[in-house]
Amino acid sequence: MYVTPFDSELSYPRVCAHRGFSAAMPENSMASFGAAIALGAEEIELDVRLTSDGYLVSCHDPCLDRVSNGHGDLSDHTLAELKALDFCAGHESYRGIRMPTFEEILQRLAGLVIMNLHVKIWEGDTPDEHMEELVALVRKYGCEGQVYFAANSDRAARLLRTMAPEMRYCLIWNGREDANELVERAIACGADKVQFDREHVDAAAVKKAHAHGIHCNLFYSDDAEDAKRYWDMGVDTILTNELLIIQPTKPN
Repeated sequence: MYVTPFDSELSYPRVCAHRGFSAAMPENSMASFGAAIALGAEEIELDVRLTSDGYLVSCHDPCLDRVSNGHGDLSDHTLAELKALDFCAGHESYRGIRMPTFEEILQRLAGLVIMNLHVKIWEGDTPDEHMEELVALVRKYGCEGQVYFAANSDRAARLLRTMAPEMRYCLIWNGREDANELVERAIACGADKVQFDREHVDAAAVKKAHAHGIHCNLFYSDDAEDAKRYWDMGVDTILTNELLIIQPTKPN
């Protein structure tokens, strides 16, 4: 069975399939993740949220209306209620597809790809962040070296460093700061990576991050010419919905 190298060992540059192969398949679904891996993505990105009865699931939006035939906030629904919904998200040929739990994803994909885990429940600095549960599940499936957690929370970075020093953390742009401020924040909280926004990144910030041993993600690019500009800045990993467009642009 193929096992991908650890995140600390796999070479750069990389392409990260945003919510899986989301241009062609329902986002954050097992089909989307599996297709991205089969097509050679070095990383997949997925979003982690919490149900009303405490289960960790993969879904980007806090609201169900865009991504499923359900309505209202995901956090107001139990896992059983969510499992009864259709998450085809407009991809009609995938009608009937179900939302996976985080553990179901690990059961099937642990060790096969680097996972960029965007933990939405950490971003509000909520009192109960379920960090112990997330860390325990990653350890249960033996993929500590093949995942990294991502959020815009400095506090989560520091907690993870204490709780699971063997695991890696990516600090995400908070929606307000410039590129240099994001790098400064990452240095201060001990993050291993930063994730720039496409409109808030420059070569100087990338160079500064690299000087401190911090790798640089970019959210996002779906256009080949656009991607080349970011590669030329020194970005290490580009997140994309259009895996087949961006993959060939990756420098050798």
